[in-house]
Parts: sequence; structure tokens; C-alpha cells
Amino acid sequence: MEDASVYPYRFPTTAVLVDDNADFLVNFSLELDARLAYRLFDSPQMALNFLNRQQPSPLFQRCFSQHRDIVGWSPTDQLIRFDVSELEREVGNVHRFGEVSVLVVDYDMPGMDGLEFCRRVKNKQIKKILFTGVGDEKVAVEAFNQGIIDRFLLKSHREVGRLVNHAIRELQSEYFRDASYMIRESLRLESPNFLEDPIFADYFQGVCEDNDFVEYYYAAEPGGFLLSTADGSLGRLLVFTQQDLQAQIEIAQDQGAPGELLNFLRSGRMIPYFWTTGGYFKPELTDWQDFLYPAHTIEARQLYHVALVEEPAAYAENRRQMSSFTEYLDWLDMEGHVTA
Repeated sequence: MEDASVYPYRFPTTAVLVDDNADFLVNFSLELDARLAYRLFDSPQMALNFLNRQQPSPLFQRCFSQHRDIVGWSPTDQLIRFDVSELEREVGNVHRFGEVSVLVVDYDMPGMDGLEFCRRVKNKQIKKILFTGVGDEKVAVEAFNQGIIDRFLLKSHREVGRLVNHAIRELQSEYFRDASYMIRESLRLESPNFLEDPIFADYFQGVCEDNDFVEYYYAAEPGGFLLSTADGSLGRLLVFTQQDLQAQIEIAQDQGAPGELLNFLRSGRMIPYFWTTGGYFKPELTDWQDFLYPAHTIEARQLYHVALVEEPAAYAENRRQMSSFTEYLDWLDMEGHVTA
């Protein structure tokens, strides 16, 4: 990962390509990554209407809300509430893949050039790539320095397709880096150190690649991630520090847990996912064996005990309600990527 960290969440998003030449758009789309969600517009005005229409609040905003019902606080005081559980609930948002993260726009368009188009896009979080001609480099450099665009590429470059795919991947990553900044700062108070541990980040990237996970969301109690493949198969990665595991042991002891369970926890070879009882052992869990999972350790800045739970029962309701990225791509194919 580019900055050796794991963002609190990430899911596939949509790229928008704008060029007044419809034939170019259709032909160029054949060079785009097969797993990229995209929309094509040969009308700059229609593209602006699409991008600037009223959109639901993005996830990073929905995680925060004003909290005023604390006894003793003045009506003029404001406390911001951070709801970390909003992150994993996003897997049930059927509109999440339609979120636009990257815009690719041609500079030379009649009526409205690409830079004017970029200026008129209201959502400043969207990353922008400008297609330029041979004589437009000076204009593009100035626009880049002014922060109007994030990349510029020569439209006639013989490998422009490869360059665009690479730039879109990079900018989509930057999109989530920027969008999740406030969440990352808030999570630092909770100290989930693995989010910023480069060794863990490398491990986590391997987990995603080996299991074909295309989206993930930080989850708490216990710490880790909810992950999903393109087809919607879910996984729950459990991440325990030594302190987390010790807390599980102490609470289990206080609750009169069986000695066999305590031995499993002390060994570190099994870690728990007591999702029916708020994350910790309670006496009513007579079938506690069903809530333990084989773990392995990662030696990073600190020791982590990790386990991957496939199709976790805790998210059965989400699984029934959620839509998959594959379904979204199929919908785009049926709907048509081109908007005249």
C-alpha cells in the first residue's frame, strides 16, 4: 500500500470519463481494466449534471454526528460523536459502488474545456485526470500546480490506456486516504495500532489478494475488519494484541469460564469471536467451542494474533441484504456505460 498503512475502509468506486468524441470513448473503454466500474459521457453538461446532483452523505461524514444530550453541557457546547459501527454497516449500502472517486476529462472540448469542467465539479474529493494534446502541457502543469487536477496525460500517447488504468488505481487509493483522514485521526484515540503498522499492512494486503477481497471495513469488538469478495462472500478478520487477549482471559475468568477455554486463550493458538454476547465470554455460552478460531501470530511493531472467519454468522442479515460488486458491474453492462 502506498503509505504503508491500512485505511479504515475501502470499496470499489466508479470512474467517470468525459470526452465530446463518443467514438473515442467507446473505443478507449476497451482498454480499461475489466474490474473497473466506469461511466462514459460525451456531453460535458450531462456529465456535470450527473456529478453535481444531490448525493447521499459519504461514509466519512455519516460516522460523525453532533451529540448534545449530555447532562450539564451548555446548549452552546457541541460534542462530536464518532460511531465506528457505521463503517461495517456500509457493506449493506447498495449504492456504495456508485460513488465517483476519479474523473478523466478531455481538455479540448467545445463550449467548455476540461479545466473549466473540473472547476465546476462541486465534489472536491473527486480526483481528476486531464487528457491533453501535444501543445497543452504548459496549461496542464499550471492547473496541476493550482490543484485543479491531480494528473495529466497525453491523449495520443501510445500506451495511454495502461497509463490511465495505473493513474486511476493510484488516485482511487488517494481518494480513500483523503476521505478517511478524520476517521483515522479518531481511531488513533482507540489505538488500533495495526492500521499504521507497515508489516501488518503488508500482511493485510496479502490476505485481500489471496482471498479476492475487494472491499473492507474496520470493525471493533473485537478489532479487525469485515471483508467482501466481488461476489459478496464475507470474511471477518480478527486482530488481537496481547493486551486484547489478556482482557478476554480476565473477563472469562471473572465470568467463571471453563478451564479448557482459559487454556486455549492463554496459549494464543485460538482466539474468540463471541459475537452473540457483545464480544466477551458469558456463562450462557455453553457452546463456546463454536466461537473459537485457529490463530497465527504476526510479529510486527507488536505481536498480533489473527484469524480469518469465513462467512461469519454475525453478518448473516447483511449477507441477505447486501449487493455485490459483480452485481453492480452486471448492472452497468445492462444499463450501458455510455450516457449521451
